[in-house]
Amino acid sequence: MAALEAEHERPRREGVPITLPLRQEPWGERLFQVTDPNGVVVRLVAWAAPGTP
Repeated sequence: MAALEAEHERPRREGVPITLPLRQEPWGERLFQVTDPNGVVVRLVAWAAPGTP
């Protein structure tokens, strides 16, 4: 399991609402986002070559 997928699983297991599910953009950005109770958005991003799964 890649680092971003593992990091996505950790807050999910702990019940943190994922406000943007894990996704891959066509330009190679892989990301997901959570929002804390104060409304602060935290987006975790990893880069991959475009077209890389």
